Amino acid sequence: IRPFESGLGCAGVESDAGCPNGLVVADTDLTQSANIGLMSLTGQVLSQSLISTASHPPELTTALGGDLAFPSMAAQGREIVILDRYPRSVLTWVNIDTANVRAQLSVATGFSANPHDYVPILPNKVYVSRFDPNTDSGQQPFDSGSDMLIVDPGIPTITGRIDVVAAMPQYASFVVHPDRARMVGNRVYVVLPYYDLAYNAGPSYLASIDPEIDQIVDLTLLEGLSGCSGLDVAPDENSIAVACSGGWHGSNTANSSTSGIVGIQLQPKLSEIWRVSSTTVGNRAFGFEVGYVDARHVVAAQLGELGPPLVNDAVFLIDTTTGGSTMLLQSADVPV
Repeated sequence: IRPFESGLGCAGVESDAGCPNGLVVADTDLTQSANIGLMSLTGQVLSQSLISTASHPPELTTALGGDLAFPSMAAQGREIVILDRYPRSVLTWVNIDTANVRAQLSVATGFSANPHDYVPILPNKVYVSRFDPNTDSGQQPFDSGSDMLIVDPGIPTITGRIDVVAAMPQYASFVVHPDRARMVGNRVYVVLPYYDLAYNAGPSYLASIDPEIDQIVDLTLLEGLSGCSGLDVAPDENSIAVACSGGWHGSNTANSSTSGIVGIQLQPKLSEIWRVSSTTVGNRAFGFEVGYVDARHVVAAQLGELGPPLVNDAVFLIDTTTGGSTMLLQSADVPV
């Protein structure tokens, strides 16, 4: 008996009214504890707790940690995937109707790999971007890190990897860290920032991967930008917006001069088509995600500071054509 966890109870329900689309929400302290709930698109709580760090259902062999994330792409079917990032490096598949865990898979391969995204390609093939490198690799299969791991989600098991480091330019003291990714058409696009061992940010790239051959086939430098991470696909699927938070000066202060949001045309080659600098919006560094509202507008957050003085986070609606912006929200004295 699990009195705290509950799913939607929609198994076998075909109508959208009986089992609507919604959002998965993580409430987490990023270190030790987290609770995952479900919410409708109108704000109704559908499940206060689908699964949490206190859960012990069958098939949950590794308890959830506090640093949780979800795939960038919308879930298909009745299952969600939880990315248990650092240090656990575990994927968890959960049924949203029953709150049952179908399976778990460690993608650590001997080190804290820190998975940042999960991209479905075929029923038996997904890519998992592993953010961190392994400084002591060669001890077991697939243990180099800084890669796109290839996983069969049905078994589940690791079946291969794309060596991103070997395909990228080399920078002294900096290593590429594959981050958020999306599939558009027949290509997978992944943001590739560089960091040194102290997580000082270097340059950032956007890459195109052909999943038929599991290789990077196109690459563009996001010139002058650092700490790039989040991305979203334009409504016409002809371009991608990438959010860059800039280089970090300390635990919570980013450099706005290397922060911005950039639009990248996908075909025939990756190429920049627009850019909005953080200095022209709120003069604060952008956060880690960006989302299209329509063909012309994106929404993005700018990071505050814990202070002193305390500076609140702010959310802006940004016109990618003119660079104009409107503030939509501010945090209530709880920034970062």
